[in-house]
Amino acid sequence: MNCSGTATSPAISCKLGAVFSNPARPARGWGAIVFAAAAPLLAAGCGIKSPPLPPVIRIADATRDLTVFQEDRQAILGWSYPSSTTSGESLHDLESVEVWRLTLLEVEAPAPGESARDRDLNRQLLLSNGERVTVLDRAGLDGATRGSKLEWVDNLEAWRRDYPSEEAQMIWYAVRTVCCRGRESGLSNIVRIVPTVPPAPPTELVLEARAEGIRLSWVPEDEVPVLVERSSDGELWSAVIGTPVTTGEWLDRSAGQGQAWNYRLRSVRRRDDGPRVIGEPGAPIGLFYPDIYPPAAPTDLVCLPEGERVRLRWGAVTEADSYRVSRGAEGSPAVLLADDIKAVGFEDDAPPPGTSVYSVTAVDSAGNESAASSCVAARGSSP
Repeated sequence: MNCSGTATSPAISCKLGAVFSNPARPARGWGAIVFAAAAPLLAAGCGIKSPPLPPVIRIADATRDLTVFQEDRQAILGWSYPSSTTSGESLHDLESVEVWRLTLLEVEAPAPGESARDRDLNRQLLLSNGERVTVLDRAGLDGATRGSKLEWVDNLEAWRRDYPSEEAQMIWYAVRTVCCRGRESGLSNIVRIVPTVPPAPPTELVLEARAEGIRLSWVPEDEVPVLVERSSDGELWSAVIGTPVTTGEWLDRSAGQGQAWNYRLRSVRRRDDGPRVIGEPGAPIGLFYPDIYPPAAPTDLVCLPEGERVRLRWGAVTEADSYRVSRGAEGSPAVLLADDIKAVGFEDDAPPPGTSVYSVTAVDSAGNESAASSCVAARGSSP
């Protein structure tokens, strides 16, 4: 063994290694133990290195929650914003997202596949025969972001012009993430849609203002589910119910009083087990919802006699801006004790002798007063 170095260099280890490895001087007893413990260090000191680890290649994790549905004559795709790599690290260098599309005759389209192998074959089919219809770069990603989701819209009228056919056609969609200096992720789950003629909207929509909300009624068509949309300005619309209704009426309890509201309806159809198809909106109808309806009366009112005083407590009313408390004796008119109370309680420090009847009403911001809730207490009695 050829070793060299100073007293503090690996040469000492090499010499010790030579001593322990000399057949003429077998290691026994404590020497064997020392040799066994020192062997890894001796090997390292002699310059033996472990094989180098392969570099970690950053690749974005594939999307798994891609969805699609048809709204009027558009296909709406949605999926989570890419946020991690295949190793679970945070994805801070996202570059773009590709949207892929493949058009097939419905009768010839392969089944989704139950095994991983079948799904991989479908992905290969989409990549080899489909087209990359768009690339969402940084500006495109900003425009497509909806909270923690991304949304992209495919114009089905333009698609039909490019792929005319008298037979029913199926569209496959998938997305792929690009990051880390052009590295592409695996293809996402494939979603399928057969574009159809959207259902017509319901007719004869009627609005009616009520104390509990705005009632909508219309003529239902064969129990086709209906989506209700609302707007305060007639331009920006949003659905006010998560699940479409199948009856011919619905009560909007969330509409604020003292302002105008516009409503419109869309029919919803689901083809077998495929994505839902939302039809075009019907003609909008507006209504001014006057602020003339009183809030609900306070609930859970209790009168608690406590020696020389009576303490009142009640439940909060959502529409209330303040509360009024009155007191009277049985058979006598009530006297207003307090007005514009913001709390849900009141203490009467000077109740008259005998039995008193307390009343509490809720008042909204427009001055509408609710019906009264009452309770009875006698001075000096126990709760």
